[in-house]
Parts: sequence; structure tokens; C-alpha cells
Amino acid sequence: MLLSLLLLGCPKPPEPPPVETCDANASWITNPSMPGEVPTGESFCDFYQFSWQWFLAQTSPSTVKGERLFETNRVYDPQVKEDQCGIEALQGKDAMISQLEPRLIKPSQFENVEADGGALYTQDGNILYYGVYYADASCMATSEGFKEGTLEIKTAWSILPESSEGFYTMETEIEEKKITLGLVGIHLAIWTPNHPEMIWVTWEHKSNAPLCNGTSPKQSWNLSSKEAALCLEVEKGQNKPEDYPEQCEGFNYNKSAPFSGNVPLKGQPNNVCRKYAYGNEYGPAINGNDTNKNVEAIQQLNASLVGSQGLLTKLDKEDPMSIWSNYEMIGGLWTKDGAESGSSPVATKASTGNPDSPQRGSLELTNMSMETFQQGSDSYIPNCFGCHNYVKSSPLTVSHIQSQLLPQSEGE
Repeated sequence: MLLSLLLLGCPKPPEPPPVETCDANASWITNPSMPGEVPTGESFCDFYQFSWQWFLAQTSPSTVKGERLFETNRVYDPQVKEDQCGIEALQGKDAMISQLEPRLIKPSQFENVEADGGALYTQDGNILYYGVYYADASCMATSEGFKEGTLEIKTAWSILPESSEGFYTMETEIEEKKITLGLVGIHLAIWTPNHPEMIWVTWEHKSNAPLCNGTSPKQSWNLSSKEAALCLEVEKGQNKPEDYPEQCEGFNYNKSAPFSGNVPLKGQPNNVCRKYAYGNEYGPAINGNDTNKNVEAIQQLNASLVGSQGLLTKLDKEDPMSIWSNYEMIGGLWTKDGAESGSSPVATKASTGNPDSPQRGSLELTNMSMETFQQGSDSYIPNCFGCHNYVKSSPLTVSHIQSQLLPQSEGE
């Protein structure tokens, strides 16, 4: 009896606090919208939820049959060197097809080609093709800066074998042969009033390339041979987390295909592997940028949308949005409070890394279809800000195409 009374008088232990997860909302698919700003808390989750909402809105069906909203933006024409905004806009699939270019060495003011030199070929020996869109709001920029709604979209496309499924596609002809192009990579660069440095976010097709550490699932890869991927799997644990093992060096991972003159449209297939999952080298936080929390937010949102029980994965295959279950967010990049981007926070060929860097998110962000050969410390350019440096005194130069969109004064 005494024991019962004592037990009745014991207070219950406190309930554990609820586990916070970074989840998606079904309304992002059924009623898509593009937020004007990142929530004021500016957590990693806030930035990635903001970015996924923009992605899902831009990839939603447009009023034009067979096209998505991102294809209603203006198509960047590299041949028009000034005042593109002053001429009739190129829009739609056909316009993009007319401007697609194969991978070449990229001049600093040229965005329809790659961020690094050399040529990249799929396992079928076909070169990748690249194109850029920009929003109408980009045409309203002044010397003071961009306007709300400014958006740039970079896309990478691969020629698909006839049996391929699970890609967003468009049909065209190359050398009088009908082909299907599949989207393999897509960047969004989103301007907001609080983030004039732009929020840089990238997605890839899940079949692009395995992790160099050999922990990726066994499957066929668009940018790596079965033998090269198998070597990574067999030798996993025999190398640093971000690099491939010495025993596999014969596969020449992440080495560009050499060429002279005009880039060939067919070439020796490359073997590509990703050094940093989600664009982050695990390690101590750099100036408050918590790598683990950044990766956790990306993983949780990806699971919520494109995982085995994700919102996009569970859609009926006839739903036009279900195709995006085959893609995943790799990561994003921005600065704390919209500060100037400054120097690299991580070590590169040119720098030991700036411990006071204001850069936030995936500090070694690269897309395997776009910055394949510029990964990590063996690169001069470890992330988007390596080329797209933001300086408050010249806010438009963060964009490489802006000078060609508006009229230029003499001397510029």
C-alpha cells in the first residue's frame, strides 16, 4: 500500500522535446508559389524550403502544352552582345534548342557553356549540351541592383538512348538525326532584397554520378562506367571520404577529355565521381556554417519529396510532376545577411581558405553535369562564388550575362 502511494505521488518524467525535421508541404506541388524572401529565421531549412518551392513552381506545367514554367522565361542568346531585353524574347523549347551549345572552355562573360575547361562525354560517348534562361525581371535591373523576381536558370542536357525513362525531355535533331535530350542538371540563381548576392541552388538527375567514396547505391550511371563505379564500391574505406582510392586511378575520374579546335560532338566517355555529398566536406564549422546541419536539412527535404515515400515519388506516374522524383537537390549557397561573398572559405589551389568567410550552405557546391572538373581543394573555384563574386559597389556583376541584357554606356 505504501509503495502504491509513493508511486502515485511520483511526478511523471518530462516529455522529450519533439524532433524537428525539415519537411516539404504538398501544397508546393498542388498550389506552387515562389516566395519573395527567405523566412527571417534564415535557418538552413528555411533556405532549402524556399529553394524547393521555387524549383517546384518553375518545373510545374505552364499554360503552353508540353512545357514547364521555366521554359516560358527568356532564353539567353550568346550571340546578342548587348540589349537582349530590347528585342523580341526567345521563349519555349524550340528557342532553347536553337541556343544549346556543347561544352567548351567558358569565357568569363559567357554562360551557355561550362564552368571549367575540357569536354564531358556520357557513357554513350555523346557530349553534354547547355542552355540558360532568365526572367523578365532581369530586364528591369538598374545600376543600383536587380529587382524582385530576378532569376537565372542554367540547364544541362544529355542525348538519351532510346530505352531511357525518368528524364524530363525535349526532342530535336542533330546532324539530321532525331534525338531525345534529357535534363541532367539544373541551377537556379534567385535574387531577393535580403540576398542580393543571389541564392545559388542546384539539382541533378539521380543517375548522374556515384560518390567517390564508394557508398552510392549500385546502379547504372550516366557519367561513369559500371567498372569504374564497381571499383569505388570494392575499395570503399581505403581512401579519404572525399576522394577515390589509388587502386582505381586507372579510371581517370574527373579528368576532362582533351581536344583541339572545335569540340567533337562524340568522344571517349568520362568517368565522373562526386567528391562531396551535398557540396560539403565534413569537418569543423567555418565561421558559424554548421556542415552537419546543412547536410541534414538537404537530406530531410530530399527524403520528404523524392525519397521512397516522398511526395513526388508517390504521385501517379501520369501526373506531370512525378518526373521530378528522379531528381534531387545537391545543395545551395548564399551569404550571411546578404554580405559580400568575399574569398573562399575552403582551401583551394590559390588559397588556404578564409576562416572569416560569410559564405553559407554547401561551401564546395558543384554540379556533376556543369562543374565536373572543379571539385574541392584541387580546384581554383570550389563553389559558385568563385566565379560569381558579389560586391555591393557593383551588384550586377554577380551575373555573367547581365551586361548583355541591357544597353551599355560608352566605355563599358
